[in-house]
Amino acid sequence: MTYNPKRRGPDLAHAWTVLEGAVVIIGADDTVTFTAGSTWPGISALPRALTDQLAPHDTERLAGTRVVPWTASPREAEFAAVLLQVQLMRSDRQGVPDRLGLLQHVAPLTADNRQTIAAALGMSRSTLDQVRHLLGAPTVH
Repeated sequence: MTYNPKRRGPDLAHAWTVLEGAVVIIGADDTVTFTAGSTWPGISALPRALTDQLAPHDTERLAGTRVVPWTASPREAEFAAVLLQVQLMRSDRQGVPDRLGLLQHVAPLTADNRQTIAAALGMSRSTLDQVRHLLGAPTVH
């Protein structure tokens, strides 16, 4: 068996853009991936609620990845926040209440179909209903 060395990624404190490949941002309980075309605006440019939830502490890059220093625009910071939000919202490592909380920041869920909500979270309607029932969460119609 061949063991390949880890490839350190760019610093989380600074802004950078992925030109080729992908950078994996490693958090306390989860990871997110920034692929070619993605810009990391620096941790201080992101909403604290997202960075608290991910708790990023390290990065690694895939072989062949090219990353360049960048000055992120406000719009690029918004896109990075959206990328984080979507990946965390669909992650099985995140608890259902956290995932629902992230989705509720996008839209109020009271008028949405449970199947649509479950699909947005990357789960089945029955799984969403079972978990919400076990947690004693209010029913979503």
